Amino acid sequence: MLSNMNKADRLIRMTVAFVIAFGSIYISALWAILGILILLTAIIGWCPIYALFHLSTTKEQSEIPANTSGKHEPQRGPKRLLK
Repeated sequence: MLSNMNKADRLIRMTVAFVIAFGSIYISALWAILGILILLTAIIGWCPIYALFHLSTTKEQSEIPANTSGKHEPQRGPKRLLK
C-alpha cells in the first residue's frame, strides 16, 4: 500500500485526532472513535477517502503516470546519456 499523505498532512491529522479524542471525554464516546480513526490514518500514512477520490498530497505519488499498476519507483537524479 502506497502512502497518499505527506508529513504536514499527517501532523495536522495527528493534532486534530488528539484534540477530538481528548475532547470527547466531555462530549461522547462516538467522537473518541472518530479521533482514533483519524489518528490511525495519520500513523499509517494512507487515507481511504483520498484513495476513493484518487487524491494524494505526496510529491512522489503525483508524479506517477496514470497507466501504471502501482509498480513504479520514483526516479532519483538526472538521467545520463551513454555515448
